[in-house]
Amino acid sequence: MGTKAGSILIPVLILSLTTGLAGADKQWKDVSVQVGDIKTHYIEAGTGDRHLLFIPGLMMNAEVWKEQIPYFVARGFHVIAMDPRSQGLSTKTETGNTYHQHAADLHAFLERLKLEHCTVVGWAAAVVTLLEYVSSPEVLLPDRLILVNGGPGGLNDTDYPGGFVMKQARELALAMEDDRPKAAEAYVRSLFKSRMGEPVYGALMEGSLKTPTGTAVALLFDLVTEDRRSALASITVPTLIITSQDRQLLGEYMQSKIPGAQLKVIEDAGHAVFLERPQAFNQALEDFLSK
Repeated sequence: MGTKAGSILIPVLILSLTTGLAGADKQWKDVSVQVGDIKTHYIEAGTGDRHLLFIPGLMMNAEVWKEQIPYFVARGFHVIAMDPRSQGLSTKTETGNTYHQHAADLHAFLERLKLEHCTVVGWAAAVVTLLEYVSSPEVLLPDRLILVNGGPGGLNDTDYPGGFVMKQARELALAMEDDRPKAAEAYVRSLFKSRMGEPVYGALMEGSLKTPTGTAVALLFDLVTEDRRSALASITVPTLIITSQDRQLLGEYMQSKIPGAQLKVIEDAGHAVFLERPQAFNQALEDFLSK
């Protein structure tokens, strides 16, 4: 898969707490592990052999899953949320900022932490990482997949409702190059259908700005220019697709291509469904995991 796992686990104690997402009672520990050429940061809570791994989307960090971590720990899961390469507190690299490499990093991460049997939840661009991963020749196949408001990337066409419109992708890339903080604020606020508290917006903006602008543009380019629809048929494990109502057509398309996939549409939510409607999201995920 392109990288080899490193040698030792390196605990990292983070004393400062991020308001808005982590809050004053952070219910997890921060850890980093050397994985190939990078140090991957992740947050971890709970114990046992029911492993649940969360991966955030483009420019986002592990703490976006703050509504899911304590919920599933309380239900007996060992919960991990990771920062992909060049996101959050993971190593920033000038090269390797593609979803193929993110998939290679994921493989090395799963091997390093001995997560041979786990459930993996990927949001938005992380869905592309998972599609790259499951269709690769070297894979520790997850027990289950949950694909959240994401798709195979590529450009929109008459047969595919989930692709990008080139004009929109270009505008986002140029906005990031022109005024990154302003673009970050607009992007973060667009993730929600209802109004969230300012600390939530602030924490998400702070997390997104940890990804260098050039890296963000490179990852966006990879999302737009590569069509991974053929990888949907490579998924052979039980799969749940969770979408907001405005992405229902994409969810239905993916469900039709993934054998046996289930679809849950969450109403009254924007792109970050797990933050805006955490109870509905957590219940949908719990119901799936209990089957």
